[in-house]
Amino acid sequence: MNNVLASNYQTLSIQYQTLYNSKKKQIKLISVGRFISFIGIFPAYFYINPASDILAIAASLLLFGTFLFLIKLFVRTEKQLSYYLRLVEINQNEVEALHRNFSPFDPGNEFSDPHHDYSFDLDLFGIGSMFQFLNRTVTNRGKVYLAALLNQSQRPVEEIIEKQIAIQELAEELDWRQQFLARGKETEDQKNPKRTDESLGQFIGLKSAKAVKYLLKTLPILTLLLVGLSLAGLLINAFFLVAIFSQWIIFILYSKTISKFQKQFESQAKRLGRYSNLLQQIEMKHFQSSYLVLMKEKLTKDGKTASSITAELQKTLNEFDYRQNILVGFVLNSVFLWDLRCIYRMFRWQQKYSEELPVWFKVIAEMDALISLANCNYNHPEWNTPMLTDSGFQVDAVGLGHPLIDEARCVRNSFTIAGTEQIAIITGANMAGKSTFLRTVGINLILAANGCKVCAVRFEFSPVRVFTNMRTSDNLMNDESYFYAELLRLQAMLNLLRNGEKLFVIVDEMLKGTNSVDKLNGSKELIRQLIALKTHGIVATHDLGLTELAEIYPGSIKNQCFEVQLHNDDLNFDYKLTDGVTRTMNATFLMKKMGIIPN
Repeated sequence: MNNVLASNYQTLSIQYQTLYNSKKKQIKLISVGRFISFIGIFPAYFYINPASDILAIAASLLLFGTFLFLIKLFVRTEKQLSYYLRLVEINQNEVEALHRNFSPFDPGNEFSDPHHDYSFDLDLFGIGSMFQFLNRTVTNRGKVYLAALLNQSQRPVEEIIEKQIAIQELAEELDWRQQFLARGKETEDQKNPKRTDESLGQFIGLKSAKAVKYLLKTLPILTLLLVGLSLAGLLINAFFLVAIFSQWIIFILYSKTISKFQKQFESQAKRLGRYSNLLQQIEMKHFQSSYLVLMKEKLTKDGKTASSITAELQKTLNEFDYRQNILVGFVLNSVFLWDLRCIYRMFRWQQKYSEELPVWFKVIAEMDALISLANCNYNHPEWNTPMLTDSGFQVDAVGLGHPLIDEARCVRNSFTIAGTEQIAIITGANMAGKSTFLRTVGINLILAANGCKVCAVRFEFSPVRVFTNMRTSDNLMNDESYFYAELLRLQAMLNLLRNGEKLFVIVDEMLKGTNSVDKLNGSKELIRQLIALKTHGIVATHDLGLTELAEIYPGSIKNQCFEVQLHNDDLNFDYKLTDGVTRTMNATFLMKKMGIIPN
């Protein structure tokens, strides 16, 4: 754990807690002032009135104005209070993360997929997963975007380099990142988190839009004019009643359309306002990297910023919500065709900007995901940025470790496949570290492909599609045995290779579901096919007979192993990868030691 980082986060947490406490005291004072100003309105009038009518009215109006001002100040201060509390939580969670407690972060269970190229085998999603280790997203779309990034292992070299620069730039902007997260933590509807993104982008038509436009301009003015003339005694009341009645006829004619808009946009204003704040935060930041600059450039339309455009819609939605007060809604619809006026403005907004909204929400989602990767870079300054090569295939790692293993216990290894080398066959006793090492290579390749730092002293690689076969399971619903499920997995891998895909394969103990002789023969034939198809990868096995292939394909296959030392009736695991073939097996030894079989 980096003690300096933990101390920095703790300091920030204390600073924001102090601000939170200050705002809390301020809230109490505002509440008292609001109460006093309200209850003082009438007493002030009656107390001062005997001396002066004008002074009494002025005092009452001053107290009423103070009451309204304090209400506004209370709402603003309450938002600040919540904002500082979220910043306290963000920093406390990071302290917990540095202590290897990732429970505050969403593990992404819903993204687990046994059929994906590698995510299931590499423990990418779920409790204690790489996703939970990385995830700091505060929007549902951001979480989905981060999962999609991790589910892709192959990108052009130029794109990865651009992302490396962008992520590192964000990593150095701690305050800005935390402000983004604090503003974003309230954006989601927990019952239906995708609703904002989907519903606001769905276009709803409005019949006779031009006629509606003219009605909205003329009928309310005519109604107000007739009301004024009636109050002045120049016209009988029947005239303005006819105008009001006409407005309600129009309201009834458009009631179905109004209902559609209500269903689509109901209670969206508050959430949309928070998205607008996130857009504004991106717009106001001056970025250096070309990748982030291009993201920011998407947030304009017709010379206006995305945040101001979404704020326009938010204002209309706020006004549309006035209808929820029955009395206010009745008056507004009787005089101003209020609901029709609001949906006309929404209709015009959608005509101009509905196609842009998904683009802007995607920018928020991508920024949210990139901040998670940037946070990883910041929390692990000892990690290193990978180097890339596109001249032939290469994986060259020095001091490679698994990100999920505590630094105090993590054993680093070096590993290389380069030049004519294609397959590394790794042998070793049970619990010697083979499977963990395979996942270590796989996870770091995924991080590297996404422009993130990796857990290594040095890491050079060629971008490649990763495909694993490590944790196959049977499927009783589909009447699939374990062995058949593994065959289907291997078949899928070979089909990709035969169709021209370049893969880096990671295979752990293939053909576990058959007898030893059949397993060895089948494994040898599979590796021969991998060699013929110009594939690169790692194969871990207990089958020492498989290592004989290195003699047949000396330039293409190499043997490496994890050895175990027997000392004073104890097993010593050093988890260090060495060249050669293991000569130590420990299954019988462990069974005797645990009393499973007689000693």
